[in-house]
Amino acid sequence: METKKIFEGKNIESAIEKACEYFNKDKSELEIKVIEEGSSGIFGIGGRKAKIEASLKYDVKKLENMVKEMVNQLISYLTPLSEVNVSIDEKNINVSIGDCPNSGLIIGKEGQTISALEYILNKMVSKKWPDRVYVHLDAAGYKERQENNLKKQAIELAKRAKTIGRPFSTRPLSSYHRRVVHMALKHDKDIITQSRGEGPLKRVQIAPRKRFRRKTE
Repeated sequence: METKKIFEGKNIESAIEKACEYFNKDKSELEIKVIEEGSSGIFGIGGRKAKIEASLKYDVKKLENMVKEMVNQLISYLTPLSEVNVSIDEKNINVSIGDCPNSGLIIGKEGQTISALEYILNKMVSKKWPDRVYVHLDAAGYKERQENNLKKQAIELAKRAKTIGRPFSTRPLSSYHRRVVHMALKHDKDIITQSRGEGPLKRVQIAPRKRFRRKTE
């Protein structure tokens, strides 16, 4: 069964009824977006069907509890006790593991362990939850500090690039952290950022504005 689907009917209510039948849910349990109001035309000629997009509403509390249970299962092998906070912002699930004696084990060298845990969590959630959501995992504020430091480094490299008049590159970064750099310099009209390299060696080049286009992938 698709988690989001287009339905048509002679009017909006008719289209919603079809959506309820398809998902086997009440109207109150569905997220409804009207695409086309529909019209009867003139003397029945030239009419258009009503069209809606329907999807299942999030049971936010259920999703929060499911993710929290998964996180506790994963980190129970690394630390006996830790506070886990889960918040949901649209399709983003933000998971914060509180500071604890074994935070270093959860984070790992240069964040390798927490990145692996985040990847596993996303796989686990995708198998249990019908809609596509994205888990962002942090522990003891590590990723927040890492992002702030990366933004500062990007701004400093941009200043050097403008002063000296030549490009500078970051260290190899993940796709997520390359995006952090691109976004940090997005509004600097004197700078162009471009992803360079292949695979795990991919970096962000920060250069004075030239004729090549910005790439953010």
